[in-house]
Amino acid sequence: MSDDSASPPPWTLIRGASWIALDGQVYPVPGFHDAWLEEHAELAHGARNVCELVLATRWISATLFGEGYLELMVHDRHDPELRSRLLRLLMLAMGRWRKALVMAMDEEGYAMLEPADVDDAAALGRALDRGL
Repeated sequence: MSDDSASPPPWTLIRGASWIALDGQVYPVPGFHDAWLEEHAELAHGARNVCELVLATRWISATLFGEGYLELMVHDRHDPELRSRLLRLLMLAMGRWRKALVMAMDEEGYAMLEPADVDDAAALGRALDRGL
């Protein structure tokens, strides 16, 4: 396992893939998610893929691409606790992302967010509820 002292600060969006734990701790994924899950079995709770880990732990899978495109995989985009964590993550990272695709592992569809959608909890709720 990597040295925690070298970990990004909590609630930080880093370029590339990472896991955001319930407490905001960031676990960078330097390669493929499947390899990370194998190497970090004690954190993976038996999960064999991204969907299984997101559902088992309620962590956020975040992948920040060039030009500010962000993909987030979550357990349930209607969960108030998850919405609170998403709002915190996205507000703290304002300026690093311009579009965020939120995919819930418990249902079909997704929501596309823009920075104006995270002005406050109500705006985020509306954006997540209007999913596609």
